[in-house]
Amino acid sequence: DAAKALEKKGEIKASIVESVTTSTAAEADFRQYASQGYDLIIGWGLDFSSSVFKVGKELPKTHFLATGSADILKQDTANVETWSYASDQDGYLEGWVAGKTGLSPVGVVDGELAPFNEVSYKAFSVGLKAANPKAVQLKSIFTGNWEDPTLANQASKAQIAAGAKLIVTGAEGYTPGVLSAAKAAGIATLGASNTSSSDAASVNVGLVSLDFTPTLEAVVAHLKSKTFGSHSYDSTIANKGLIFTDINQVSAAPLLPKDITTEVNKLAADLGSGKVTIPAIN
Repeated sequence: DAAKALEKKGEIKASIVESVTTSTAAEADFRQYASQGYDLIIGWGLDFSSSVFKVGKELPKTHFLATGSADILKQDTANVETWSYASDQDGYLEGWVAGKTGLSPVGVVDGELAPFNEVSYKAFSVGLKAANPKAVQLKSIFTGNWEDPTLANQASKAQIAAGAKLIVTGAEGYTPGVLSAAKAAGIATLGASNTSSSDAASVNVGLVSLDFTPTLEAVVAHLKSKTFGSHSYDSTIANKGLIFTDINQVSAAPLLPKDITTEVNKLAADLGSGKVTIPAIN
């Protein structure tokens, strides 16, 4: 989306290859783009970061951007810049918005608890309490499957039976099962996208999204000023790399502020100034 946005503004011309499933295929695409003279080659996703560095070493005059988990931020080189996002802040913002709904108890239904989202869910609890100290959080349910809506529906019904008034979830293949259970029970959800299913607009208050545009603008600026290399980028709430989108005013969450975007922007400003800090999440 960021590349398309900058292309629409006339700042870049982009070519995007999707459905790349192996590092071998990714490396072939990287080399092909390099041979065609592209100014920047981006390897999107943790699975391809090693491939970016491998091909980047082979082609030191070509500019690359590698993406991955937080440790990649210390691996930038003269021709490979790196990007990640603050997973703790992702979770904190989602919890903070959950708190702003005023709904309680809050339940989580997701696919798997993995290293990449464990920190996010710990930070979610911190954000929830920061916005609504009285909120009760139920024990999270992880179905073990990212795609099965039936399992997610069953897990959602279990959270509803435990009293959940808000279910926090993700925008995954299983999400329609969460949304349908919430709609049937008359409760709200948080974390689905508006394209997850036709139920989203009536039950889902929004989701925290990555906005890669500020990062890509900075990378392009480095290319134009011939200062590319030895830079890393971390998307945070303060730099608007993490934003709250797909906002819906739903009947099951009447206390969600109508100016929630303004409130999120204020939180971003307060984090940027140091007025608000997020505790370190292990």
